[in-house]
Amino acid sequence: MVAFTHDQATTPEAEWLASPRIAQMLELHIDWATVQTLVVLAAHPDDETLGAAGLLQQAAAHNVPIEVIVATSGENSHPHSPTHAPVDLAAVRAVELRTALELLAPTAIHTILEIPDGGIHAHRHELENAIVSAVGGRGNTIIVAPWSSDGHTDHDAAGSAASGAARATHSLLLEYPIWLWHWGSPGHGQVPWPALRRLELTREEQEVKAAAILSHASQISSLSAAAGDEALLSPDLLSHFDRGFETFIDAAGRFTAEGPAYPGWLQTQFNAIHASGAEPWHPDTWYEIRKRSLLMAALPRARFDSALELGCSTGALTAELASRCRQVLGVDASVEAVASARTRTKACGNATIVEAFLPEGWPEGLFDLFVLSETGYYFSETTLARIIGRVAASTLPNAFLAACHWRHPISGWPLGGDDVHRLLGADGRLALACSYAEDDFVLDVFHIRDAP
Repeated sequence: MVAFTHDQATTPEAEWLASPRIAQMLELHIDWATVQTLVVLAAHPDDETLGAAGLLQQAAAHNVPIEVIVATSGENSHPHSPTHAPVDLAAVRAVELRTALELLAPTAIHTILEIPDGGIHAHRHELENAIVSAVGGRGNTIIVAPWSSDGHTDHDAAGSAASGAARATHSLLLEYPIWLWHWGSPGHGQVPWPALRRLELTREEQEVKAAAILSHASQISSLSAAAGDEALLSPDLLSHFDRGFETFIDAAGRFTAEGPAYPGWLQTQFNAIHASGAEPWHPDTWYEIRKRSLLMAALPRARFDSALELGCSTGALTAELASRCRQVLGVDASVEAVASARTRTKACGNATIVEAFLPEGWPEGLFDLFVLSETGYYFSETTLARIIGRVAASTLPNAFLAACHWRHPISGWPLGGDDVHRLLGADGRLALACSYAEDDFVLDVFHIRDAP
């Protein structure tokens, strides 16, 4: 867990806004007409306002039923206050919450569970059950909660409870970061860039949000001039919530609409991952070495004429494919990855690496082996079908597609590994030749059916 204090220097908002990855964040896409219920979780009164005030307003404008669950009363926000006992702060913060919600979503139902402030972890199952109860049997529910890696023990536990409730009720989940903007920075390794989505706010929504934040006076102003009554949220920290957009974490990739911005965004993410020649997938670990060996062993022929690797990254697998193919072409969207792959495969003599975004940049030529290893996650179902169509139209006789993917959750991308292989297996243009699966990854080789 990240260690921080509320009064440490916060990362300047200007530094965040200057980051190209902030500018490249994809839009949060919600079809409000299909949403039956919005359940917004807060660890403390004011989290919902800081992180999701705009979302609450937009849901209310679309007449979506809203239930706000606040886990604690926030009674321990000023543990050394000489003027306010915890019970007093709990009463003050309950009024502040009600005032803020009347501005943001007047018809929303709200509940304060009164879990001890700072003790959500010990009451995680109680909180999860409360969320499940709020969802009820309704479908098409969105649960919105603090980010489970926000660095505050209550936020982390609340996010974890929301994740469990989403799985139990088959609901969609969005998380909002609060303290990330304080302790993190654009270059910090724990920023979940691929999963971040931005919700644009109108000027009116920004003004209403600002007014709602002012409602939480006990947190943004001093309780008194006495020591221990200082404001908890400084103007510098609050500046992170004065943006023209809100940021949510779409870890399952369910709120992403591919559009004109998607290729540029994807390339930005991959370039950052591969920056300065980095090897993000650690190709020399036993896991990666063994996985590549199993893939190579599963190929049904000793030799292939021409192979196309879709998303070659830094070329570790490309170099091995070169030993079994007359020629191999590796394609990747990252400039950094392409440079590293060219260096790695230079000695092969029969490997070519090109930068392209697929399927738009599909290379010319015919191939009898296609490899889709750890890249299918990045495509939507529709785009994956287009990829398969390009494969089917670019085949030499007796061609094969080898696919291998990680089976654990992939944060922020449209598909999981099992999803990719389910879709491949259901496509009539592919016939399963062999299959291998274990807890960590699944490996399938498909024979590509000849066109009728």
